[in-house]
Amino acid sequence: MGIEFKKPVILVVDDKSDICEMLVAILYEEGYVTDMANNGKDAVKKVKDGGVDFVLLDIMMPEMGGIETLQQIKAIRPGLPVVMITACATLKTAQEAMRLGAYDYITKPFNLECVKEVIKQGLEEQYTNT
Repeated sequence: MGIEFKKPVILVVDDKSDICEMLVAILYEEGYVTDMANNGKDAVKKVKDGGVDFVLLDIMMPEMGGIETLQQIKAIRPGLPVVMITACATLKTAQEAMRLGAYDYITKPFNLECVKEVIKQGLEEQYTNT
């Protein structure tokens, strides 16, 4: 009887369901448990409910944008790694996201190997610092 380890839960947040579904499928193949939200409000609720270990968060979303969502997530779970993803990258937005506690920033279209590596590093750091 061995020790059972909990698989990390990755929350993918994007208002475009095709992006969410693609990332969820890829991360599932990598052995992660995945969840998704199509808006900031649902993402914040899922983080509040617990069980999320990592967040991939789109910046450009209607109603509650990624920056506001990031602020609310960090108020609930300051140590939770959140990687911002966007098609509209600007230096100002990247700096703002990092200032607010984003773990990293990835532009679309993204390199999937890069996404996997950023997730791996973020989870390792989170578990090393807890």
